[in-house]
Formats: sequence, C-alpha cells, structure tokens
Amino acid sequence: MPRLILPTYTVIRDTREQFGHGWTFDAHIPDRRPPKCDGMVVDTLNTGDYSLVGYTDILAIERKASFSELWGNYSSKKRPAFEAEMERMSTIKHPYIIIESSLTPDIMELSPPQFAKGVPGKSMVRWLMYLSAKYGVHIIPVGACGRKVAQMICEEVVRVEKDRWVLQEPKSKPRGDCLDGL
Repeated sequence: MPRLILPTYTVIRDTREQFGHGWTFDAHIPDRRPPKCDGMVVDTLNTGDYSLVGYTDILAIERKASFSELWGNYSSKKRPAFEAEMERMSTIKHPYIIIESSLTPDIMELSPPQFAKGVPGKSMVRWLMYLSAKYGVHIIPVGACGRKVAQMICEEVVRVEKDRWVLQEPKSKPRGDCLDGL
C-alpha cells in the first residue's frame, strides 16, 4: 500500500527583490531531517518576496529590512501598491511579513526623545496590528534571524500541507523461496 512521503522544497525568490539584499537558500546537507531544501530559484512572484515551488498559491513571505522600510510603504506614494499587496496576501493561506528588526524601547518611544529613530513607534505598531487584523497577515519582527525564520516557515508549511505530499509505493523486500535453505 502506498504511503505519503514528505517532499523536499525549492524556495522561489522574486525577481524584484533587490540584488545584494534579501536571503539565499542552499540545498541542505544530506543528513538533515525532512523536509529538505533543494535550493533556490529566482522567478517572478505575484505576491511577496519569497515562496515555494508548487506552493505559490498558499505561501507568501514579504521581507522588510527594517521598520523604517515598512513604515515608508505606509507614509509614501508606495502606499496604494502596498495595500494592493496586502489584499493579495489576504487571499493566501499562509501570509507572512518578516521584519529584520526588533521592537525596542526606542522604536516604541519609551526611551528619551533624543534616541527616537524618526519612525512613530506606537503609531507604526498600531498600524501593524491593523494590517494583521484586517488582512490576516502574520507579522514577525525577527531581528537578525530573518532567513532562519523564513526557512522554518517554509518547512512547517510543507509539513502541514499533506495534500501536496507525494505517494510512494513501499520498497518490496526480495522474497526467497521457502526451500532456499534446504
């Protein structure tokens, strides 16, 4: 009887992700537990900066280098395009925004004003909660661990989406004749 086999995955990086920025994904070492990454391809994605081959309809990961970059999408001419991206992400089962920064007292405006970074922290966090509530997007500030968190997201999506796993026939053991030893 066939059984489901956890497939490997290939990461797609959007062609619009700026050269020299973002993440690269290499094939995993052979003894790593599944699912294993087969590497990365660069291709055009309709939504997000990263996804997986065969999963673009259910997984989108948008990468932001900092809160300032994300806030720039809200407070500039980029806002309509960003809101359109959020609308597209709302139709995807596993939408993520990974911010390569951490929430700090400075960002939250809890430290003395001379240390504030110019981004209105409490307003920005409130806006992030609005995006999460309205569009159902998971927003994760990860600091310097962005690529690792993205890899973990990819692995978990592959694990939970069992309808995309591969059926494989069990390897049959060679059967000897019962009289072989006589």
